[in-house]
Amino acid sequence: MVKFGIMGAGKIAHKFAQAVIGINEYLYAVGSRDLLRANAFQERYELQKAYGSYEELLADPQVDCIYIATPMSEHYNNMLACLEAGKHILCEKSFTVNKKEAEHILTIAKEKGLFVMEAMWTRFLPTIQEVQKLVNEGVIGDIISIEAYITMFLDFPMTSRIYSKSLGGGALLDLSVYPIHLANLFLGVPDSFETEVKFASTGVDTEEKITYFYPHSTATLYASVIHEDKREATIYGTKGYVHIPDFWSTESATVYNNHHKVIRQIDHKHIVNGFEYEIFETVRCIKKKWNESPVLSHATTQEIMRQMDAIRKTWGLVYPQD
Repeated sequence: MVKFGIMGAGKIAHKFAQAVIGINEYLYAVGSRDLLRANAFQERYELQKAYGSYEELLADPQVDCIYIATPMSEHYNNMLACLEAGKHILCEKSFTVNKKEAEHILTIAKEKGLFVMEAMWTRFLPTIQEVQKLVNEGVIGDIISIEAYITMFLDFPMTSRIYSKSLGGGALLDLSVYPIHLANLFLGVPDSFETEVKFASTGVDTEEKITYFYPHSTATLYASVIHEDKREATIYGTKGYVHIPDFWSTESATVYNNHHKVIRQIDHKHIVNGFEYEIFETVRCIKKKWNESPVLSHATTQEIMRQMDAIRKTWGLVYPQD
């Protein structure tokens, strides 16, 4: 049994806790910089341990794997501490704020023989995996284009993390990472790209359109933290297309032919909330003593970070960690 510890006790940590418990895996401990918050989290989920510092959590020899649920700007240092303590890692997306940090973490993990994976839950969803299988089998023919939209109005003050350069703020690392992963999953690494972007007064991106170009196809990717519009993805092929509502968290997809007739309906209701599938994979890999997942490899995580670095470079958006 893999004993999980959670680093951070915010909103996403609760989703992870609910998923671990819902699939009867072992959620052992939580660590927060606020002991009262850790104690409340422990009581809610009936954990064995609650710690008022990350150092105490990492010092517990019973903890096998740490789920990192801290702000993106902290991921690099948090993962360094986990690796130094000999802990396996499942780290929330975006993995780090840049490729340089990601490479360093993954190099150390390999040297130490520890499992590390980015918690990009979308790649592990059964619906996405079935869509991938159908596309690979040629059900919709060759892919002509992908359109993916993730727009969420985040009503936070300008002093919040989402608008802070030092905390890795902006729509790119928070939201665009999802359609970027989707494009890479179905079309691979693009040959080139173009972008349109809007900025907040703090200098971080709030809305963007990213177009990826491939030899025979394109991927048009939209993200926004300042308004809510479409929240879906469509994969267009020479023989038909697939529509995926809320693609990053989806439980369903519909496959159409070129005459807009439904030819396949895909439905996979989450067991808990969708986080369980990346947890299954983490447990599987740790038990097999693998240091990376074949579903989401270290090379893939580094490549996604490289692409986001390149996009930010065209915008002139520089984080202090760069």
